[in-house]
Amino acid sequence: MNCGKLIEDVNRIQKETDKLYIYGAGFYGKDVYRALHNNGIKVDGFLVTKEYKDKTVFGLPVVIAREVLAENIGIVVGLSDTYVDEVLEYLKKNGVDMSHVVNGGRFITDTGGREDLRDSKVLEVSTIMGCSVNCKFCPQDVMLKKYYENDRTRQRVMTVDNFRVILEHTPKKCIIDFSGMTEPFNNPYCLEMIKMACEAGRKVYLFTTLAEVDEDTVDELLKLPVYYVTLHVADRCGYAYIPTTESYYRNVEKVVSAVKADGTPFIDFINAQTDPDERVAEIVKGKYEVMRSVQNRAGNVKEEGAQHREKIIGTDERISCCFCGDDISNNVVLPDGTLLICNMDYGMKHVLGNLYEEDYDSIRSRGELQRVIRAMKCEEEMDELLCRSCLLARVEEK
Repeated sequence: MNCGKLIEDVNRIQKETDKLYIYGAGFYGKDVYRALHNNGIKVDGFLVTKEYKDKTVFGLPVVIAREVLAENIGIVVGLSDTYVDEVLEYLKKNGVDMSHVVNGGRFITDTGGREDLRDSKVLEVSTIMGCSVNCKFCPQDVMLKKYYENDRTRQRVMTVDNFRVILEHTPKKCIIDFSGMTEPFNNPYCLEMIKMACEAGRKVYLFTTLAEVDEDTVDELLKLPVYYVTLHVADRCGYAYIPTTESYYRNVEKVVSAVKADGTPFIDFINAQTDPDERVAEIVKGKYEVMRSVQNRAGNVKEEGAQHREKIIGTDERISCCFCGDDISNNVVLPDGTLLICNMDYGMKHVLGNLYEEDYDSIRSRGELQRVIRAMKCEEEMDELLCRSCLLARVEEK
């Protein structure tokens, strides 16, 4: 997260108000606080709509918003897209001067690439089954158990020929996103597939840890016109298994110092499962804020500490996805061509079809995807709709 504009906006607000609060005391609020704190901005507390489990966060008071909204305060909203519209409307209705409100969560979601992904057709490519990084807050065990449930010989590694079929079977304007359920470079053919996607004129995204990636591969990667890159870095607690070798640190330094052909930074967004590794923190200091938000992947992660919904959304409530858009167009292809609804579906509840056997539009025009869309609109019953457990689901007004 490069937060120059956020800091500029907050500095202006702080000059015009008596106190500065962050609205939201969860993961997004904490990430926004870290960004402000790291840039020397004093925060007076956190606002919440109703009673919160903690009385303080980072030693600052957690305050019920209605108690201070009449005061001359500045507010930085630290919430995900799921809740931000509701809170902004609440502030307007309560007479808050909206020139003193800045949506800090938007800086996270926009630099996280979400806006572009939400408005486009996207295919996330899981290049291999099983991830060496095995993050604490990633349900790899759920994925592997389900994938191999009925066939222990099921294809594990996507081939270059497989990927060529994927390019043939997806629309020209469909973003190719190397991420999915694993570290893309665990597949030895990953760099070749990225090159193929770029040469095909696709807009290419990459989400990587660079775990055990050799330096020559990184050098070649930096030559490619990859549109958007998120780097997930090693953390101090070892929640992500990323061997912190000298080669790894050199690779991190290379990518955070590199620029794209248009002069913008090669890396767009950096995150970690908790506080970043000390040496990584020094490498990125002054260039990036490392985001630390983690969630339970629509109930698939059982670890405490992952952000989650207090309760599953009722089957009588219409919902939409603030990540994929109304047509649920951010699907995931697995190494054997299986197409899943999205990157939350580690339990493979919603299998849409097989992208090696049929083209993208044909699969999406019927069957499971259309059932899911109808269920989200309460037009069809679906007992185990994954979306109702997901933090990215937004309940629509009746």
